[in-house]
Amino acid sequence: MAKPRLFLVAPEAPADRLIACLEVACAAGDVASLLVGAAAPPELVALAQARGVAVLANGAPLAGADGVQVDAGEVADARRKMGKDAIVGAMAGASRHLALEAAEAGADYVALSQTGPTLGGEPIVGWWSDLVEIPCVAFDPTEPADLDILLPQNPDFIRPSDAMWESAEEAHRIITAIMERISRS
Repeated sequence: MAKPRLFLVAPEAPADRLIACLEVACAAGDVASLLVGAAAPPELVALAQARGVAVLANGAPLAGADGVQVDAGEVADARRKMGKDAIVGAMAGASRHLALEAAEAGADYVALSQTGPTLGGEPIVGWWSDLVEIPCVAFDPTEPADLDILLPQNPDFIRPSDAMWESAEEAHRIITAIMERISRS
């Protein structure tokens, strides 16, 4: 199995802090994607793309972004609007039904809530990884200590703790700890 990559979710914050945290995260870890809101600073988007990170807009297309993440029921519409070359991700939460519908509608990945309810005690991320080839994002913010439970479920992408956006030092601490734990798995 391939090692999971990092899926960052930028909060609304001063551009200089976001940029500093993203630079550190890219230097310390295997960052695949950055989910941003409509007010994302253009320089953050440009930096991410210059580092080979796919930039995804949350909810609606954003000029210059590589794709969009929408609610699971909006995938078909987003795919029509964005075209076949754009990335379209789906937020399915803890719903297996919505996740499967999003996959059938053409989602490139499905974001799942690994702390949501389980069916028969089986974690949804592990269920998805065992059943479906479309990549999944373990979307709940993850602390390094959570990886002992999460990594055996084989997520394709992991969202680090939101505390990583507090400062460049926190980004370095969190991303380094996550990458060290992933490398040992």
